[in-house]
Amino acid sequence: MMPLLEMKDLHTFFHTKRGIVKAVNGVSYSVEAGKTLGVVGESGSGKSVSAMSMLQLIDGNGYIAGGEIIFDGQDLTKLGRQDMYKIRGKDISVIFQEPMTSLNPVMKIGDQVAECVLQHEKISKKEALKKAEDMLRKTGVPRVEHMMKEYPFQLSGGQRQRVMIAMALVCKPEILIADEPTTALDVTIQAQILDLMNQLKKETGTSILFITHDLGVVAEVCDDVAVMYCGRVVERGDVKTIFANPSHPYTKGLLGSIPRLGDAGKELKSIPGNVPNPKYMPKGCKFAPRCPYASEKCREEEPGFFQIEEGHISRCWLCESGQLKTDHVEKAGD
Repeated sequence: MMPLLEMKDLHTFFHTKRGIVKAVNGVSYSVEAGKTLGVVGESGSGKSVSAMSMLQLIDGNGYIAGGEIIFDGQDLTKLGRQDMYKIRGKDISVIFQEPMTSLNPVMKIGDQVAECVLQHEKISKKEALKKAEDMLRKTGVPRVEHMMKEYPFQLSGGQRQRVMIAMALVCKPEILIADEPTTALDVTIQAQILDLMNQLKKETGTSILFITHDLGVVAEVCDDVAVMYCGRVVERGDVKTIFANPSHPYTKGLLGSIPRLGDAGKELKSIPGNVPNPKYMPKGCKFAPRCPYASEKCREEEPGFFQIEEGHISRCWLCESGQLKTDHVEKAGD
């Protein structure tokens, strides 16, 4: 079965005064119809840039240097501005991390949601407002008729994020890009938003590309996971496999840093060191300077992907001989 969207060997670079920054350097992953793919990694790993490249929403000094993004039989990297306008919001939508900076502060909520419809459908303003109202109801917004006439500053953080979800889904897109949509919310509201996204995915059939640094969130909403580090995917597989049998030291480190019930009083594990400066990447495996299992080969040669089992691949030399899987990495949760 063909994936709904497939990214193949994507390279997205940025011009800077000190040279070219390779923010995304050979990334490949796919989004299946009706499923949620989680793209996870620390800040600076390239996860948001890879997703925004799909819609050509990258900063002015950025450009796609190579690769393909195949959606609906066409390569999105080759489309012009007008063709991208037709896709954004209609076929592929985005929920951004901070709704207060994404919503228009001087435009009423109802008009903002309705505007998304008017951009892509030839219907009256009255019909668009009715669609906006119906979508806001589905997202669980209270007092919908009253809120339609309010401005963003009058809403709570959770309400604003529900409005962003309504705007993203009102045109019934095939893919929803959720770029850390719960980061700015408290834990209770975060859980409500995650439940809402799961519910709407089942109702609409929309596929979701969920970008986050939180593996706990991934466990809640995702079917598959792509772990990114330094502009590359280092491990990919379904959620159950990745959590039960992580095969890359970086994935293991991320899982080990999640607080767990029953661990009160225990020291929380962390990954030593920092993500390297993208302008001065290490020679071999990019994770080698922080990896407790790095060998000389790791520091000199960059590994390709090794298949651990069907649908589960990892970019680590220790997987070549099965060492990491059996000797070095404990089961997640141990």
